[in-house]
Amino acid sequence: MSTPTQPATDTEELESALRQLLAKERLPDYIQSARYELSTDHYGDPMVRIYLDVTPENALILEKDKAKLSKYSEYKQRLRSQVLKLETDYFPLIRMVETP
Repeated sequence: MSTPTQPATDTEELESALRQLLAKERLPDYIQSARYELSTDHYGDPMVRIYLDVTPENALILEKDKAKLSKYSEYKQRLRSQVLKLETDYFPLIRMVETP
């Protein structure tokens, strides 16, 4: 899915890399699944929204356990860096989402 302002090759490269980065076997054990959507921000600039799905129980654990929260923050930063290293114009926005 390419946006009108992005070449298809950039979008295809990004989507291929995201499928690899967000594959179930590469996710930390407290993240159930991950998904993404390509869109634009309020200025019209391309962005990729990455949703990391966690159970309510794991969200509570991350909230209370500073060491695990720190590891989650490090994971998000690594993921953001990996997306930025692709040198597409898409900016990553990463969010944790509670799923039942």
